[in-house]
Amino acid sequence: MITVGTANPKDTLDPAHRQRLMSIVDVAPNIIVATGELVEPETWRRAQQTHPGRWKLSMPIVRCWTFSEFPEAKVCMPATYQWFANPTKRGRPIPVENADRETLLALELTAIDIPPYVERRLHTIPEDQLLNQDLTRLVGNITNSVARAGTDRTGVYPERSSLNFSDLFKLLNDLWRKQQGRCGLCNGRIVPGEENPVLQMSADRIGSTNKAYNAENVHLTHVGCNLAKSSASLEEWGEFLEVLRGTRDQDNSLVQRGT
Repeated sequence: MITVGTANPKDTLDPAHRQRLMSIVDVAPNIIVATGELVEPETWRRAQQTHPGRWKLSMPIVRCWTFSEFPEAKVCMPATYQWFANPTKRGRPIPVENADRETLLALELTAIDIPPYVERRLHTIPEDQLLNQDLTRLVGNITNSVARAGTDRTGVYPERSSLNFSDLFKLLNDLWRKQQGRCGLCNGRIVPGEENPVLQMSADRIGSTNKAYNAENVHLTHVGCNLAKSSASLEEWGEFLEVLRGTRDQDNSLVQRGT
């Protein structure tokens, strides 16, 4: 992917970068990472001051080169550059026209080293689009719940804590594989993209008194199972399942507890 500076001074601050070829990057298309974890803290802070709320997620760069002296885009790739004025292409990748390839391939490049810490942040996302959507939905729900914890409403939102976005996504993805796509409460199959709201995927805190969403306290369940369990312990939930499935003699158990 070739990056090109815009003509807008607000978006491209350095005049030497405006309407210029800046870099060629090779991205990891099946990886999702929170952008703030991939760039230097000061760079991310400045970016958010200028463009608050933008670029929350990224596909990490695994290889990168910069163009020497930042050549003019309209000179080096005129056939492709004319598409930049098309409003329907705004914000979308534009394929390089064949007529421009020979000129682009002849340009001088300088390789840029990728910081080692970036490699440690990489993890794959599911190829199953419906599973990817479900996991993304759960991460969004959890991060929103954590963000509003303690704020006022009719009452107060309960306290919550969680991993960052990308680590939480990785955790849920790992749990999906570990649980083999089955509910951690009833062991029934969870179907990605399920339309029945009570059978959809949910992230349940194993210990309800533990407010953290982390590897020790989360498993994937059906929404219905999560709601039914509520604040019960796993032992209490197990007793409920036995009664529900008819595998527990409820009357005898009650008599034994009474004695």
